[in-house]
Amino acid sequence: MVPSLLQLLRRDHDELELGLRALVRPRAGELRNVIDGVRLGLAAHMEAEDIVVDVALAPGNADLARAIAERHADHREQDRGLAALLRSHPGTSLWRDRALHLIALVRRHRDTSEALLGQALAQLQPDQVARLAGAFATERMRQLAMLVPSGPIPMPDELREMVQQQVSA
Repeated sequence: MVPSLLQLLRRDHDELELGLRALVRPRAGELRNVIDGVRLGLAAHMEAEDIVVDVALAPGNADLARAIAERHADHREQDRGLAALLRSHPGTSLWRDRALHLIALVRRHRDTSEALLGQALAQLQPDQVARLAGAFATERMRQLAMLVPSGPIPMPDELREMVQQQVSA
């Protein structure tokens, strides 16, 4: 079964919350990967949501457009919350407080966003909702592909061999 747009959004929100929970009490060896997962996942989710969902649903609906503007403000607040977290030292009480604050921001966004979208999607035809789900999934992947992790990027063995051959030649 193909997931619905709400299922895709819920999965994103749940994955973000899991990553954020891991940041509350970070393990040193996993910290970079968890931070990258949260940072990249949050950025890709926000962009895909803004590009696909907002553009498709806002035209001609003043109430929805207002609610979307509030969601954009939520996204900016989440960005600031993540930046504040990353400026603090992992494992400290300030880090923990900021991670918990970011979890609360993501939860609030999840609740308002899913309620808003549930109402808006109920007014659409099933094929329109399916197209939105596909467009969201595609855009989220496109956004992830454009983002760069903060740590070293592993090079596939085939590419490493090709580079070594070119350097040796």
